[in-house]
Amino acid sequence: MASRDTRSDYLLLYGEEAHAVDEWPISSGRYNPGGEPVSVKQPRDLGERIAVCGEMLEKLGLEGGGGFQVALDDPAGGNAFGEAYSPWPIRMYVVEGGVLQFISEPRGCSHDVGELREWLEGRHGEDFV
Repeated sequence: MASRDTRSDYLLLYGEEAHAVDEWPISSGRYNPGGEPVSVKQPRDLGERIAVCGEMLEKLGLEGGGGFQVALDDPAGGNAFGEAYSPWPIRMYVVEGGVLQFISEPRGCSHDVGELREWLEGRHGEDFV
């Protein structure tokens, strides 16, 4: 797992459920450590989102953030981050000096983290990552 280092901060932003059982359920457990399908209703308020996020962090062994800062997109606020940046299904962003510099693009419903690594190395040198 990536963690905080001296040159960068990592933020895990938890937003809307992509496949909530009450909206667009799927039966995949591909990324669930236990292999069972994820079965979560779409959180309708911040308290519900906090609870579901906590369960996810626990299942992934990231209690306390696992070296990440953790933030949540507030359903009551209209999921402002999701509306502005379209992070579905998953995105990686680099912000430097308050300016968005990099947005990953999924291919085939997955990400090549190497794309982010290459961008960081090209920008900051191989010893950065």
